Amino acid sequence: MSKRFLSLGVRKGTHVAVLCEAQPNTILAIFALNRIGAIAVLFNTSLKRAELRTLVRNTDVELLLIGDGYRNVDFREECYGFLEGVRGLREILFMGLDGDARGYRTLADTAPEQVSDEELQQCRRNVRPEDGAFILFTSGTTSLPKAVVDTQYSRANMGLQQANDLGYTPEDRVCTAMPVFHCFSLSVNVTATLFTGACLCLPKSRHTGDLLTLIQDERCTVFSTVPALFDAILRREDFEEWDLSSLRTGFIGGSLCPPELFEEIEHRFGYLLLSSLGQTEATAGITTAFPTDSLEERAKTVGHVMDHMELRLAKPGTNDPVEPGESGEICIRGYNVMTGYYNDPESTAAALTEDGWLHTGDMAYLNENGNLVLTGRMKELIIRGGENISPLEIEAVLRGDPSIADCKAVGVPDRHYGEEICLCVVPGEGYLEDTVRNKLRTSLAYYKVPKYIVEVSEIPKTATGKIRSEELRGIATDIIHEMNQER
Repeated sequence: MSKRFLSLGVRKGTHVAVLCEAQPNTILAIFALNRIGAIAVLFNTSLKRAELRTLVRNTDVELLLIGDGYRNVDFREECYGFLEGVRGLREILFMGLDGDARGYRTLADTAPEQVSDEELQQCRRNVRPEDGAFILFTSGTTSLPKAVVDTQYSRANMGLQQANDLGYTPEDRVCTAMPVFHCFSLSVNVTATLFTGACLCLPKSRHTGDLLTLIQDERCTVFSTVPALFDAILRREDFEEWDLSSLRTGFIGGSLCPPELFEEIEHRFGYLLLSSLGQTEATAGITTAFPTDSLEERAKTVGHVMDHMELRLAKPGTNDPVEPGESGEICIRGYNVMTGYYNDPESTAAALTEDGWLHTGDMAYLNENGNLVLTGRMKELIIRGGENISPLEIEAVLRGDPSIADCKAVGVPDRHYGEEICLCVVPGEGYLEDTVRNKLRTSLAYYKVPKYIVEVSEIPKTATGKIRSEELRGIATDIIHEMNQER
């Protein structure tokens, strides 16, 4: 496959975008590109036409690989006309499974025989560890996604690190529950698996039923994903009917997980779950729990900093370290830190110090066992009258309450306090606002009890399960405004 790309003029440093779901050809294409030093630009498969066009243009993509589609998005339709409308884009190739290219060329239409073995080997020899390998994107919940550049060295070593942390062997069978464009999946599912000779199991879709079918039928041993997907699987009425006895371990990460949910996952799935903290800017890996840590320790912390990285907890907005035991912003330095945001020096300078420290935006403190305890995220903290309040602390009180299907606490504008707390609730069976408020009052200090509790039909989330906090904050603000007008 590398020869086919070379025949298309792809060389070291060429940006090739991939808009495909997880399938064998997608995995092969990504590493065929890396093999010759090209940079694989991985697009979220939920993006629509205008978003795709912007990202193709902003990341200087020369070749675009597209699959069939995802959900109600047909990639062939979304990308139609891009060749005429995006400067620098030379070719769009169809790599779907349904065989209907609809006028697009396919990779099979190329001429690999035009490339000699000697030319291929020379291209491979020119690839260096410090060269760019991937461009992945931050969630982009508040603005245009930032394009994160990582290297051959960081991606390869993160795969090796996470394979080691999970104890991968060639006998393992890894269920790929997340999309390949997600940094977490690319490292712990794909790269780690391939490095150790384990079997990479790709589901028919990311629906819970297809994932459970894959685990059961293929006897998967490793299952790593985000809390939202774990929770969705647990809420299935037929969950207990599936045979998950082959599972032995997995990471949970991608977003913060309440301890109660963590413990429920481990008990009901019946396998060893390891907490982890990662970030796209850190090649997906920052911390992991030890398998020997107690369940309580793994549920309430995100573990220790991974090998070959440095940690510093800094006062928010500064590079100054906090006092021992205090909460501070997690800053890291090491092989895993991105080279920067592509074509965005201003954002790069805000995230990276000149001496290589990455400001993650996550707040935490080190406990007596040397594990990090998350206290929130700098942008997610609700600041009410000078008091910093973590939404997680409020939400944890309601975890397991059958009358609440889902909930999220956000800060809404307030003239007196600056921000007030609003709890957005997706009602479950028997939901009563007064009951919820009384439960919060008996569990939290007065200033942590939400002033507002509003009902919503759903908590808006990204394709990878992260909550769209800004969107939810806007919804809550509008509801409160309407409530105030009616009074």
